[in-house]
Amino acid sequence: MPLLNAPTNEDVKLRLRPFGIFFEKSLKDLIKGIRSNNETPEKLQQFLAQALSECREEANSSDFTLKTNAVLKLTYLEMYGFDMSWANFHILEVMSSSKLQQKRVGYLAASQSFYKDPDILMLATNLMKKDLKYTGANDVVKVGIALSGLSTIITPSLASDICDDLFSMLNSTKPYIRKKAITALFKVFLQYPEALRDNFDNFAARLEDDDISVVSAAVSVICELSKKNPQPFIQLSPLLYDILVTISNNWIIIRLLKLFTNLSKVEPKLRPRLLPKILELMDSTTATSVLYESINCIVRGNMLEEGDHEVAMQCLDRLHTFCDSSDPNLRFISCVLFYKIGKINTAFISQFDKLVMRLLNDVDVSIRSKAIELIQGIVDENNLQKIVLVLLKQFVDEDVVVLQTGGHEATKEIPIFIPEQYKIKMVNSVVHICSMDNFANITDFEWYNAVLWDLAILCQDLSDKNLGYKIGEQLQSIMIKVPSMREITMTTIIKVLYSDELNTHLPGILRDSFWALGEYSSYIENGDDLIRLVLKRKQYYPANVNVVLIPTLLKIFSSWCNRPVELGRENVKKVLVDLLTHLEPLCYSKAFEVQERAVQAVEFLKLALEAMEQDTDGLPLLLTDVLPSFFNGFELKPISHGTQQKLQPNITLDCETPFLTEEELQSILNQEEQENNEILLSDDLLSVGSKSDNEQVHSDSSAEENDVMEQSPLDNTELDLRRKEERESNPFYLSREEDYTGKQNSHLLGSIGKEDNESENNMIRVNRDNDPENHMIRLNRDVDAVEKDNAGITKSRKKTKKRVHVLSDEVLMDDNPKSSSPSVRSLSTTASSARGKISLRVPTKLENFDFSKPTLSSQNESSEWKSEEVSEEQLELEKLRQKFEKQSLTINEAATGNDGDTVIVKKKKKKSNKKKGKHSADKKSNKVDESESSKDRKENSLNTLL
Repeated sequence: MPLLNAPTNEDVKLRLRPFGIFFEKSLKDLIKGIRSNNETPEKLQQFLAQALSECREEANSSDFTLKTNAVLKLTYLEMYGFDMSWANFHILEVMSSSKLQQKRVGYLAASQSFYKDPDILMLATNLMKKDLKYTGANDVVKVGIALSGLSTIITPSLASDICDDLFSMLNSTKPYIRKKAITALFKVFLQYPEALRDNFDNFAARLEDDDISVVSAAVSVICELSKKNPQPFIQLSPLLYDILVTISNNWIIIRLLKLFTNLSKVEPKLRPRLLPKILELMDSTTATSVLYESINCIVRGNMLEEGDHEVAMQCLDRLHTFCDSSDPNLRFISCVLFYKIGKINTAFISQFDKLVMRLLNDVDVSIRSKAIELIQGIVDENNLQKIVLVLLKQFVDEDVVVLQTGGHEATKEIPIFIPEQYKIKMVNSVVHICSMDNFANITDFEWYNAVLWDLAILCQDLSDKNLGYKIGEQLQSIMIKVPSMREITMTTIIKVLYSDELNTHLPGILRDSFWALGEYSSYIENGDDLIRLVLKRKQYYPANVNVVLIPTLLKIFSSWCNRPVELGRENVKKVLVDLLTHLEPLCYSKAFEVQERAVQAVEFLKLALEAMEQDTDGLPLLLTDVLPSFFNGFELKPISHGTQQKLQPNITLDCETPFLTEEELQSILNQEEQENNEILLSDDLLSVGSKSDNEQVHSDSSAEENDVMEQSPLDNTELDLRRKEERESNPFYLSREEDYTGKQNSHLLGSIGKEDNESENNMIRVNRDNDPENHMIRLNRDVDAVEKDNAGITKSRKKTKKRVHVLSDEVLMDDNPKSSSPSVRSLSTTASSARGKISLRVPTKLENFDFSKPTLSSQNESSEWKSEEVSEEQLELEKLRQKFEKQSLTINEAATGNDGDTVIVKKKKKKSNKKKGKHSADKKSNKVDESESSKDRKENSLNTLL
């Protein structure tokens, strides 16, 4: 039988707890339980739910030890995503504990939870004010705990309430408290910049503190604040410079260099004074960190100019030493500074080609990635092929790292994994360095065509499909800018067209390839075979490719039809029917632009087919004259990038004025009716009319159209003038077709079925298992050019390759010509997109704060933080001013007469506390005067420094 007065389980736990015996789960037990129940997500979730339930019961306990243990476990569970804002009041209770360990746990939990509930800060403000008061030696740790917790939960309202207490702690006799107060003020200044403006001198005085740790904290806070807004700290430059000259602490020197980096960006006058001292520091110091930060200050602080080769070489020589270090971190940051110096002027790093080539083969892939960015500064026409070969080998070859596992003879080879992002960056770099400065570094375009073909093969397995567009743009640029290499480039484009793998895995290359194929279709001899092969692979072409493919097919068909050889009507008609069969389904495409172009092409080809059926001899005029006029009116020339954007603002559209008046419209209708009558008349005279000698020369014209021309009152000269006007009215081409058409004749190129491209072969063949026919695409070449090549073949074999002519971009409008010399060149930057990234920026009001506004104690009496007594006094003064303004001039003259009488206005005293407010206002005004005088002294010293 149990005793009536026997102790319960709770009584036993309470008695044993002072001896360190706990029966509740501690944080260590919670972590062990999470690890033991981590087998399945369901089991872990069940355990966490049970632990959270126990924490709720323990938090409601009256025992502070148990409550602190619950808050500590909730702080850990908050990292698993469990909300602990419901326990904010319990956290506030733990913060108010007199035991330092419990108070520390409370402030730690408050830093993680109070930001979700701003209302709880109103209850915590008085508690924090109490904890910040230093009353004895035992309160040093308590004040430090309060300052550490305060800096993590600061808000604008809390900062305005607590800033006075923090500034009073700057005058504490304990260096530890002064140091912690300075670091806590950093978050206060971010949320409440008025505190920095009104107490700037008090805060800056800590730079002259006797304790070195306080000076270090002040320099660190100013350095971080200068990243947000460096303007207010420029006046401290003389004092900071003295510290830099006299201090021997490397940590403070590093922070000062970072600070001067931020200040020199907005104040260029600091450069002539700082640069000699930094160069002297680089020669005297042995610390690697100080040496690196000195170079970083020169580069990022805009102290290195484009023509300052001497300073650049001093920095680069030391960075070269860092790159030879065994520390990969030091090599990486050295590559970063190399790139920043190269952005100022590539001539600075041009002589470090051997170093960059060595870094391209570094064991660390991240260092290789940074070294790729330096290639643009060292590349020239002599080492371009070598650099590209090194980069392309990294796609194929597998690099290994040899490590010693035991003794000197035991080694182990570990392969280096090349990530996909590095490969994508490598392809972009190869394309960029080859095409930069209008292909200035390329002497062999046959080699570059082979490189583009290899890149296209290698990019099939990469996820970035934009690489296909870049390779296609390069093929297009070569076709436009390098006329002598168009045949070789056309061979590469046809190889791309025949590759099923490229059409499937890299469709982006097809768009520009088809454009170049159609624009220079006159280089193709058997365009009918090419059209059939393109139509057989129509399943590979997306909508954006079909937009370009439709006019390309028309251009190829037009060039093929108008060749000066007999083609056969049936062959032309068959190709025409194949084109209509391909284009008719595209008239119902979901892509609007594809649908629009397909409808236009189908309607025109239908008219041409009807004309061929009506005409039994020769080709209709629609194919021999009208279709070529669509595309061959002018020669295409390269223009500079952005020219179209410059032209757009100058284009004015008048949508109200009609194109034709009523009289002009009626005359055109009458003319069309007359022409129709003439056509009907010519049909009746077809059997009687005969062809003239001139008509027989033109084998492309039909008999019906020739009879119409014979019966028409317009002679051939007038027809030629009309055609010329039609071509000149076409805005899509820049010069006449006669400048380049007719330069080609039949000549065969190398085989494409093989992997290697042999330029000595004279035929392009593609053998497919699923294609029984052996297709052959022949390219045209000029007859005279072939004869000249054959005549001088013995001489050209011994001569070196002559540099080809590359057309330069035409600048139609240049409003802002660059005045920089062509020798100064900087590395291009690639802006990375911030979409999808997490922003870690702390919200602050310091960046856009204007420190030029008057301070709190001078003229901002109407602010919200003004006391009620001062505002009432100000209102009364305003009423008196308005009263005197309403008085007439005569009264003023009587009041201030010649006899010297004056008018004295006495204000009635209402309360005694107003007198105190007045005295406090006078004290504040005196402080303002003192601060203004100190600012004047600092400005004078700053002018002396600058």
